[in-house]
Amino acid sequence: MAFSPDKQTLSKASRGDSAALSSLVVQLRPHIEKQLLRYPLSEDDRRDLVQSTLVQIIRRVGSFRGDSSFSTWLFRVTANEALMLMRTQRRHRSRLVEGLDLEDLASLPAANEGAHEDRADAAAAQNERDARVRAALQELPAEYRDVVALHYNQDLGLQEIADRLGATESAIRSRLHRARARLRTLLKDERSLGADAAA
Repeated sequence: MAFSPDKQTLSKASRGDSAALSSLVVQLRPHIEKQLLRYPLSEDDRRDLVQSTLVQIIRRVGSFRGDSSFSTWLFRVTANEALMLMRTQRRHRSRLVEGLDLEDLASLPAANEGAHEDRADAAAAQNERDARVRAALQELPAEYRDVVALHYNQDLGLQEIADRLGATESAIRSRLHRARARLRTLLKDERSLGADAAA
């Protein structure tokens, strides 16, 4: 749903008025929190991202020119903050032994307990599938990744996505089609590599 603060608050905030900036923060926080739910992040990361996104908005609100809707601008600022954090985390994970994250390492003893073996195996398989899909999504260009997230995570239709991103519906349809094709290829290639490694 499109959102825009009232023009007077926005105008005062862009000039650095502290009361208007405080009002803007209160208005924007729930919209930022809702958008961040679509990213595969921990609650702590989401809380940190709300703060860093609000800081970016306070710093950059004067640069908002109204070329696109305020909700589109807010979406882009929030998405950029989330994607930067996810890229940093991905680089960190790639340095860990066998690709395991610290939280995964901490959970290994519980996964090896006999009483929970079946549940642990199912959970591990699901986590592995989820990780593969998340990794494949990160390989997509940002414009494809945003369309996939809006369509599947926020259940937006093509025209709603087009309105939000300032594009035509046919362009969004094309991006979504290309994103799906690229995801299929990435996931297929990864399965092939896994099968080759197991052989």
